[in-house]
Amino acid sequence: MSYNQQQVETHSQALTRQLGEQHQWQWEEQRQMLLSEFSKDKIDSTLTVLRENYSHEWDRKSIKKAPKDLKQQLGELATLYKEQKLFTQPAEADQPAAVAVWWPWGHGGTVSLRIKPLAQSYTLADIPGQSGWFARIRQLFSRPSV
Repeated sequence: MSYNQQQVETHSQALTRQLGEQHQWQWEEQRQMLLSEFSKDKIDSTLTVLRENYSHEWDRKSIKKAPKDLKQQLGELATLYKEQKLFTQPAEADQPAAVAVWWPWGHGGTVSLRIKPLAQSYTLADIPGQSGWFARIRQLFSRPSV
C-alpha cells in the first residue's frame, strides 16, 4: 500500500504534535515522506520523542539483524552510514507500521528527519533473538506507560 500526503500527515499527526513547533514539516515528493530539517540544539529532545514512539532503533550495524521483510520494504533507506538511524514501529490496532529516518548532515549542525507509515508490518519473531517472553518483557519495559 502506498500513502498519499494527506494519509501520511494523518498517520503522523500524533508524533508531529509531540515533537512540537520546533519542527517545521514539509512534504518530500521524491520519497513520499514528511521532512523536517532542524539544528543540533534540538537533537536530544527529538531523540527522546522518537525513542518513546518507536520500539526499534537501527544503526548501520544493527540494521543487519532487522527482519528481512522490513529491510526489503525500506529498500535504499536500509543502507545506513555513520550516525544515521532508522526508528521503526510495527503496526498496532488502527495504526500502520511506521518509520522515522534520522540523517545528520555532514557538517554536524543540521539533522533531517523523515517520517512515514510503512506498507507492511513486521513482527518481533522476525528479528533474531527478539522472540519469546524475554523480548515481550523488554518491549513492555521500554515503552512509557500511558
